[in-house]
Formats: sequence, structure tokens, C-alpha cells
Amino acid sequence: MKKAIISTLIAASLLSSTAAFSAELTPINPQEELAYNLGLQAFIYGAGPMTVAQVRQTSTSVKTPMDNGMAPMNMMGKTVSLAGPDDKIVPTVNNDTLYSQSHINLNQTGPLVIEIPPTNNRYFIVQLLDDYSEAVGNLIEGNVGKDGGKYLLVNKGWKSASGKTPDGIDGIIESRTPFVWYIQRTGVAGNKDLNAALKIHDGFINYPLSELGQQHLSVKLTHAKGGIPPMARPQGLDWYKLIDKELRNNPIPADASIVDQFKYIDIGKDKPFDPDNLTADQKKGLMRALNAAPQIIEYAGRNLGTKNNGWSMMFKGGKYGNDFLSRASINFRAGGLNTKERALYPNRYTDEDGQQLSGKNQYRMTMPADAPAKAFWSLTMYDAKHLFMVPNSINRYSISSSRKDELTYNKNGSLTVCIQHDKPLDAQCNWLPTPEDNFYLHMRLYEPTQAVLDNTYQLPQVIKQ
Repeated sequence: MKKAIISTLIAASLLSSTAAFSAELTPINPQEELAYNLGLQAFIYGAGPMTVAQVRQTSTSVKTPMDNGMAPMNMMGKTVSLAGPDDKIVPTVNNDTLYSQSHINLNQTGPLVIEIPPTNNRYFIVQLLDDYSEAVGNLIEGNVGKDGGKYLLVNKGWKSASGKTPDGIDGIIESRTPFVWYIQRTGVAGNKDLNAALKIHDGFINYPLSELGQQHLSVKLTHAKGGIPPMARPQGLDWYKLIDKELRNNPIPADASIVDQFKYIDIGKDKPFDPDNLTADQKKGLMRALNAAPQIIEYAGRNLGTKNNGWSMMFKGGKYGNDFLSRASINFRAGGLNTKERALYPNRYTDEDGQQLSGKNQYRMTMPADAPAKAFWSLTMYDAKHLFMVPNSINRYSISSSRKDELTYNKNGSLTVCIQHDKPLDAQCNWLPTPEDNFYLHMRLYEPTQAVLDNTYQLPQVIKQ
């Protein structure tokens, strides 16, 4: 009896306290605010799969494999020239390598053979990303060898009829989602090296396991008149329709505790997301979230993460774990990022004084002789707003250590880069032309050294003259 009385008194006290607390609050529209908060979280969580889906939708919107990297679903497109200002499928596409690209649905293809040719010491990587932009495998010379090989890409939990690795297969790679983004890169030491690079590049192919042992020729490509077009962009609440579709087709059971709450805004329910099923207040909250989320993600890209002498290091590329904000930020700046061990992407918007980089000024950067990349490094120029390359008078979009015949080194082996809009007076300085307005610098360290992975190597500063 006493326990019942005590429980009643405690409950009454709590209700009284809650009522008093509530009386002090500024009234809100709970339905709108709940939709806003969950919409914000859903957009940040869904930015990874949403970016991959946008690239997939655009890249596969052709009828035959193309020589700009586009191809129908489950087929392979390839680039046959280095990327430039016309290539706008994702921000910060590189100017250092040729690309092969496939968007794969393993539920349709079944196990897929990834074939790698002999590469004759040329840099290459086959990068495999799941639908959330998480790396499921990287094939490089270090784990494949110089003579090439065949690897099998499968859905998680797949087993062969015999329970053993099929004959002729060198290894098996599992994906936690049926949708996989295959990105292959072949290093090119400038246009003079292009034809030699293409001969090896042609040998990267993939095909269903049922075709193993058959003869396969290089991909027959249709010529594209231009680069890959910009990503398709949903309008209004259709952003949430896209997020719902990707989460529905590629569920991650481990994330259920996060994703299940999105059901309050009709994401992840039994039926696909339909804005018409929302109330006016829910729609208002979600539209507010659509306005806020990209700005929050951009803030994260500029201000969060590990810094090194003014550079943002992006150590989490391809391996995000539960850091969904980093995943969103990195995908918005550089979709399809490699893991840090394969390529590290220091980037910056500002000079040594923290001021926005601008083509109205002149800058210098000197890479030391002991550049922290075992393969090669590059520095690429992009506009600050959209992160695309900008046309310039000499058609130079990057400075790369793989193109030594184009560069002038200092006597001590270091390399100075003149970063400015107009041609520098110093003919010995390596000119990287800038746009007239604000710009963004993106460094690539291919096969970075342990010192830079440990963040003990100090990267060169960008100094305003």
C-alpha cells in the first residue's frame, strides 16, 4: 500500500514539474519541428547513397557504353582522354587518370568477374564502393601483382555451389549492398603518354561468372560528343523520395536504430515515400530541412575534420563508419573518394591567413623533394562554388609529379607552383592558372606515405604574394 502511495506521489510530482516546465517554453508547431529535425537527419544520413544514386542515374542514361565513362546499368563505360572543364558528373573529378565505370546491381547480374590485365608497372586501382559510398574493396598492384588477375564481386553471404572459390578466380569481394559502384583508374603522365596508357586501360573489364573462361574483348565504345553531364537533381520533396528509394533497395540492418525513426516522415515505411501523404506542416518542416541541410554539410566540409597546415585531410574517405556528417560532406565535395591508404585528398579554400583563395591574388606553394606519395601527387584547380575545373588559356588544370617533362624543379628537388590568374613573370615557376574569382585547391597523394597518414608530415603552405 505504501509503495502504491509513494508511486502515485512521484508521478504527480513529475506531472507537476513537467507542466511547470512546459509553461515556460515558447510554443512551437510540434509536427513541423519534428519533420524538420528528422528531415535534417535523413538528408545527412542519406547524402552518401543519394550522391551515388544521382551519379548512377546520370551515368546510366545511355543506350550503349560511351567513351566519356557513361554506360547502361551493369555495363562499363570508359574515358579515353583526361578530364577537363566539360566533365561535371561529380565535383572535383581528377585530371590525372583515365576512368572505367560500371554501376552494378548484383541482384541482376549475379556474381561478377572483375578482370585486371598485366599493367607493366603503370599506376592503377579498381575501386569498389557500395551504395553508401563505403569501400568494399580496392584492387591495386600491391594485392593483385603486375600480371593481373580475376576477382569475384558478390552479394554479402554468397556461397558457390561447391562452397569453394571457383577455379580461375584469385579472390572474392563481398558487398553489403546489391548496388555497387565500380570505379577504375589508370595513371597517365600527360597527353604524350595517353596512347600507351589506353592500351592497358582497355584491358580492365567485368562480366558475369557464367561467362568465366570465355574470350572477352575490350569494351566497344560509342563516341560521346561531350563530357559527362551534370548529375540529375531532384526538385523539392523529391529529394526525400530518392533517399527513401535508396534506403529501401539497399538496407543496412546495423543502422536500423537510426533509420527507423525516419518512418515518422514516411521514409522507410511499407510503401514508397509520397509527399501527398504528408500534412502541410510536415511538408513545411521538410522544406526547411532541405534549405538547412546543404548549408550544414558545406560548413562541415570547410570547418570540420583534421587539419594540416591549412589543408583539410579527409582521412575518412571511403571508410566512414557512423560518421554520417563526414560522409555527407565528402560526397558533396568529391563523390567516389578512395580510402586514405590508396589516395589522400588534402584540400583547402583559404590561404595561410585563412582568407578565401581568389584569382584576384597571386599565391605560391612549394612541394618539398620528399613529397609524401609513393606513386605520384597532383594539385588541381576548381572553382569554389561548384568545384569543377575552369577553362584557362593553356588548358592546364593540374600540376602532377607524373608529368616531369612539363615541370621545372628547384635545385634542391622541390617544386614551386605559381597559383594565379595571369601568366607569371617568372618563367621558371610552374603555373597553375586560376579562375578570376574564388577557387578551391584539391591535392591528391596517390599511395601516400605513412608519415602523411599519421599526420606528422607538414604539407606545404599556400602563401599570398
